[in-house]
Amino acid sequence: MRYLFTSMPVSSHFMPLVPLAHAALAAGHEVLVATSGPAARTATAAGLVTVDAGTARDARQPYDDLLHTLERAEAGSAPDDATSLAVHGRAFGEVGARMLDDLVEIARAWRADTVVYPGIHSAALVAARAVGVPAVLHGYGTPLPTFDPALEHLAPHAAKLGVEEVSEAEIEIDVLPPSLTNFAELPPEIGRPEQVLPMRYGCFNNGGTLPHWALRRGSGTPRVTATCGSAAAMTREGALYRDIVLATEKLGAELVLLTADADLPRLPAELPPHVRPERWVPLRQLLDGCDAVVHHGGSGTVLSSFAAGVPQVSLPMPGTVNVSNARTVTARGAGPTLDINTIGPEAVTEALAQVLRDPGPGQAAREVAAEMAAMPSPATVVRQITELITERR
Repeated sequence: MRYLFTSMPVSSHFMPLVPLAHAALAAGHEVLVATSGPAARTATAAGLVTVDAGTARDARQPYDDLLHTLERAEAGSAPDDATSLAVHGRAFGEVGARMLDDLVEIARAWRADTVVYPGIHSAALVAARAVGVPAVLHGYGTPLPTFDPALEHLAPHAAKLGVEEVSEAEIEIDVLPPSLTNFAELPPEIGRPEQVLPMRYGCFNNGGTLPHWALRRGSGTPRVTATCGSAAAMTREGALYRDIVLATEKLGAELVLLTADADLPRLPAELPPHVRPERWVPLRQLLDGCDAVVHHGGSGTVLSSFAAGVPQVSLPMPGTVNVSNARTVTARGAGPTLDINTIGPEAVTEALAQVLRDPGPGQAAREVAAEMAAMPSPATVVRQITELITERR
């Protein structure tokens, strides 16, 4: 069977799809990726054959504009408020509009049997409907339907392809462990998937070299990792990292600071000796040697942290799904959520001291890790998807 995987041109959007793509290849299926920009680089680095979709029309630009909107605090306060939905709908819809013709051409020329995509990449569902193949909605955190505000933006483009009405994907992959609450539920405007398949989150954080020190815990010194993804906007140009540096210095903790080569003018160029600045280290493996993690609430970071069984301190950007992700962490008892508009180093110090001192957050995280380990593997889910699509034929 031919699996076409696609995401917007953002590395963190594609990474959750990699374990399923690898499982499909291992099962003897054919796999092709259609995307561009950082997502394409991630796909090729993961050993996946990739064809460009969207570069000619600069499909990444609307996403970069969205990041600037978020940084200016002009995208609402919650992921499901009217402002946030409108802002994200325009941005994600326009990214998809710039990729859509390429996606349809690729799916037809390659004779794809199914299209696999994350729900925010609504253009993928339109492409599947235009080509007439089943779609697989691949969760990357809390379960969300295909993003309806983006579909509304795409409606004129879909109509040109002869798609007047879009129904939801036939199959959904749900990676949320059973005990976690979904605080980002949106109404299913286009119906619900016919089949929902639970799957263990694969924790693909890109390949990389794991330093020897990462295999060992500090001798009596707590180790904390800080990561806010690859977008400088998520750290307020480094201001959040600056607070975390000061907080961990006061605590006497070792800090692994993952900067992803982002331009961070508000982070001091000279860092104190307790900080290990790193461009990129595979997060899941790094966390095995850590006592806590401070992050932006990104879906992949949250689930990778749960899989490692470490307590979490969340600093989500208002107006994003990261806010609801952080609520999920806190509701499960795995660590507090801080307001990035009001916090300072003292608040971060207090939050980290809490999760390092109190055994409760670590215990909650380890319980979720055990749940995740018991969920069906990507190999099992590939077999289920193949059977379901074969039956439909």
